Amino acid sequence: MAGDLPGAARPAAIFLNRAAASAGSRRVRRAVDLTRDALDADLHVADTRQPDELVGWMEERIGGYRTVVVAGGDGTLAIAYNLAAGVQGLELGYLPGGFGNATAHLLRLPRDPVALAAVVARGETRPVDLVDANGRLALFAGLGWDALVAQRYAEGGARRLVGWAGAVGRSLPDLLQRQAVEVMADGEVIHAGPMELLVVSTTPWYGRGLLVNPDARPDRGRLTARVYPGPLPRFALEAARWFAHRRPGVPGVSVDEVVVRATDGQPLPVQADGDVIGRRPEWRFVVRPAAVRLIGRW
Repeated sequence: MAGDLPGAARPAAIFLNRAAASAGSRRVRRAVDLTRDALDADLHVADTRQPDELVGWMEERIGGYRTVVVAGGDGTLAIAYNLAAGVQGLELGYLPGGFGNATAHLLRLPRDPVALAAVVARGETRPVDLVDANGRLALFAGLGWDALVAQRYAEGGARRLVGWAGAVGRSLPDLLQRQAVEVMADGEVIHAGPMELLVVSTTPWYGRGLLVNPDARPDRGRLTARVYPGPLPRFALEAARWFAHRRPGVPGVSVDEVVVRATDGQPLPVQADGDVIGRRPEWRFVVRPAAVRLIGRW
């Protein structure tokens, strides 16, 4: 989508993805009902974990609304980013209904349904920068180990904490097989050699409130990139810092562009907002300033 909203655009819609991890919970259902009443919003409901199906479903219905509220996970919200980017006058809200809900931490959204609906209904918006990962827009992208975890989590049926723990457990052997890469930031090499994980984002947060990329901001017009080279003992220490909300031991860099190339001949897996978007020998990440407007507690 691109351009401006039509003058006769309808006020609001809620897009509920029931397949998201906690979308069927009483808390999320209550938040949806309250927000729908407050905004006099239309309600559109899907039930799929297939990104292509979600894209088609939302693309058919999103046009003509001034406010679109997504009830689902970060991945469902990311689909709305990609459809709404460049549409003048369109605002996006979020009712967290997934497992990770990384964006809820950025927007400082309350868990209580009444308070959450009030934040969304208030409609305080700001323009938010996004990462463009080979054409896919997202708040955060991860290249390497966490993309493998995301893939196994999805393949296992996205069964919330049990599924996530299982995906992490099945992916632990991969930490011993670091891929060799070259990472360039604004044309300069910042890492060459084995690596566990590269994070590129405009938000400090990963799912469950993990502080993976501090200093990242959604209003700076720049990306923040962090290379976690490993090996396993060092990476485990860094992961402990994420859970404790302490700064990582590895530095971040503020950049406009990051290019990553595999130097071992193996394609590199990437996840964007928790969904695996592919494997390639080379990836390019660039910043898209003020790509969308998000409702939050700014």
